[in-house]
This record gives sequence, structure tokens and C-alpha cells, in this order.
Amino acid sequence: MQGYILNTLPVKNEDMIVHILTPTSIKRLYRFYGARHSMIHIGKKIDFEEEGGGIFLPRLRNVMHLGHHWENTLERVYVWQRFIRLLNTHLIDVYELDSFYFDMLNRGANKLSIQNPLRVALEMYAELLGFEGRDDRGRQCFVCGEATNHEVGLGRAFLFGHLRCIGGRAFHKDKILEFLSTKSTLHLEDKIIEGMWEVLIKGL
Repeated sequence: MQGYILNTLPVKNEDMIVHILTPTSIKRLYRFYGARHSMIHIGKKIDFEEEGGGIFLPRLRNVMHLGHHWENTLERVYVWQRFIRLLNTHLIDVYELDSFYFDMLNRGANKLSIQNPLRVALEMYAELLGFEGRDDRGRQCFVCGEATNHEVGLGRAFLFGHLRCIGGRAFHKDKILEFLSTKSTLHLEDKIIEGMWEVLIKGL
């Protein structure tokens, strides 16, 4: 079975509880001496076996790291792990799920070899918002309910708000709408990408 490690929780000695996103579920498995193994780390893609019979959780066994070339590049790893941590929080109480999430991470991991990591993360987020039905933006400020103009501030999930209501950086509303529609950042300048990343890391 394949999956992405969403989180690792140390327990007694060097053992760990490992949360793994697979195509159909999030596994919570026990790994003896997991802290000793570099492949048991947030964001890693692994092949593994689940073995029953644990004291309170099934055990994680026969782990193989399915690595990517970009894992030697600190900037790319940093952005990838930040996104994975946000996704883990977003899915914290989920056990069974659609294959969309696993497929989204597969696509993102493949794009990270050649694309700007911030753009990859933002495009994955646009896909997630679309899948969860959260990409349909109204024209009103989410704080006061009044109509917005062509410049907006962005709240979590890229909700539109007046700058006077939420502060922060100004964004061109039509560019954000195009981004959410196309799931692409090609039309966005690097400064806008950096600003949108600052919004994204507030939470999915």
C-alpha cells in the first residue's frame, strides 16, 4: 500500500504513531523505533504494510521510501511540508476519504520537480477548494456583507473582504477569480504568489 505521511507523534522510547494518507483512508499506525528511521517523516511518500495485532493500533511494517529528486532541495521540502501540515489539520478527524486527496498530492509532488514550489502549493489548494465546493466566490465582503470593488483583501480559503474590514495586502479580484476557475497561477506575478502564500498558511 502507498501513502503520504501526514503526521508523526512520538510516544514512549523512540516509538511513533504515524498518520498516513492513502487513496481511500487515513491510517493511524504504530511504528516501533520510528524515530530512528529518516523515511518516517512528514511529507514522505512510502510503500508500507499494515499489520494487525498491536496493543491499541495496527503496526506499520516493511516501509519503503518512494522518493523524489526535489527532496534534496530545502526550499521545496519546506513548502511541501508546510502544505502537508495544513492538510493534516484540515483532515484531522477524517478516517475514510475520496482518492482526490492522494491524487492531488501525487500531481503536486510530480510538479515540484520543475515548478516554483509556492505555485505548486497554491494550485493544489485551488484544486482542493474546487473539490470541496469552496471556490464559488460571491461579490460581497465576508465580514460586512457589502459589495466589494476590483481590489480586495483575502481571508482564509481566499474569501473576499474589504481592505478596511480585514486589512492585509490588496489583490485584484478578477485575477483571484481566474486563479480559482483555472486552478493555474500562470497569469499571476511572483509578488502576488508570495502574498497568496501568506494567506494560505493561515489554514486550509
